[in-house]
Amino acid sequence: MSEQDTNTYSSAQSASDQLAAAQKAQAELAAKIDALLTQTREEDLATVKRLITTHSFSATDLRSVMKAKSSRSAPRKSTSRRRKV
Repeated sequence: MSEQDTNTYSSAQSASDQLAAAQKAQAELAAKIDALLTQTREEDLATVKRLITTHSFSATDLRSVMKAKSSRSAPRKSTSRRRKV
């Protein structure tokens, strides 16, 4: 093997090692993010429950906030019908 081939091989090996390390770090970060999301969700839910109790909100008060929004904001237009003559 020439010196250039050796450098190319070690460079490729180094890139492979870097890729493997980056993928491992990504997996570790994804697990950490999931754990933190779960933790903050529980904390936020406790805060919401405390606020509902403090202000005596009812289901009716919260209905407009909790209502699922549809993807269509404009009402549907009906197609015009032809009159039979």
